[in-house]
Amino acid sequence: MSIIIEDEGLFSSFQDFGRQGYEHDGVIPGGALDPLSHEIANRLVANDKREATLEMTNKMARIRFTEPTLIALSGGNFKAKTENLKIIPNKLYLMEKGDVLVFTETSRTSRVYLAVGGGFELDEWLGSTSTDFKSQIGGFHGRQLQKGDEVNMKRNYTERHHKLFENLEDKHETDWGIDGYALSFNYMSDVFHVIKNKGTEDFKKDVLNRFVLDEYKVTSKANRAGMLVEGAPVKAFYEDMPAHQSVQRGTIQVKRDGTPIILLNDHYTLGSYPQIGTIASYHLTKIGQKPQGAKLKFQFIDIENAEKNLIKYTNWLNQLFHGIEYRMQLEMLK
Repeated sequence: MSIIIEDEGLFSSFQDFGRQGYEHDGVIPGGALDPLSHEIANRLVANDKREATLEMTNKMARIRFTEPTLIALSGGNFKAKTENLKIIPNKLYLMEKGDVLVFTETSRTSRVYLAVGGGFELDEWLGSTSTDFKSQIGGFHGRQLQKGDEVNMKRNYTERHHKLFENLEDKHETDWGIDGYALSFNYMSDVFHVIKNKGTEDFKKDVLNRFVLDEYKVTSKANRAGMLVEGAPVKAFYEDMPAHQSVQRGTIQVKRDGTPIILLNDHYTLGSYPQIGTIASYHLTKIGQKPQGAKLKFQFIDIENAEKNLIKYTNWLNQLFHGIEYRMQLEMLK
């Protein structure tokens, strides 16, 4: 009834969509840095999209299964295997008792999400099982995974899960999944739309122009709280800055040395650095998949165009999820 962590990887933790609506109390939102990949993995194993997945970063975990388990992996390009199967992204597989999942190539991805049919047994706090490292609450004992950890599965199986176990008994994999080209609309581009906020007024016009003309690169100083990028320094005013300003996921702050910081899910709830703008919500999924060395370009966009793009993104998501549901319904007819 469990998975056993034979190698914990670099930074592996359980995440869902996070804790929304508690930032005014100082609670970080948390949640999957790439919520789209998180949801895709859950949908492929016929889970509710809110079930927690295992988020693995850069160096992925090696995992042993102690009983037959439906799994799906999503997030970037990678190669993985068991003794008898080659595992690719965005496809449904059946693991057998004793199977060990090993990743063989992850250089072109930053994060991978593992979903298991029926979900994991995890600690819940404020309606979420996401791991809050600061408070050491949620997920698996409020921490990242360690070698030797044994995580129980809920085995909360629906009729769909039982049918999938039956269908995959022989081949152990479906003949369908999500093609990588279908996801290129979201992940391929290195351009990030930035919406101006009140803090943008603290930057001179020539500084803002240079910010969007220059190219930046993801540094090794990137974690779940934020991502430092290197490139041309951004000059900001620091005199008479408010001691505390509200921030959100995607806010781009500027340090005194001119280094931009992109805040991510585990960001602090208040900040004192100048803010040059906020990354549009529809581009937040791909920022979590940019590995060290990835190039980034920023482009200011007004609210009206951002709303139009959000509608396009939402329509694309609906088509993607409807496609998964259609194939799942066909699977149920076999």
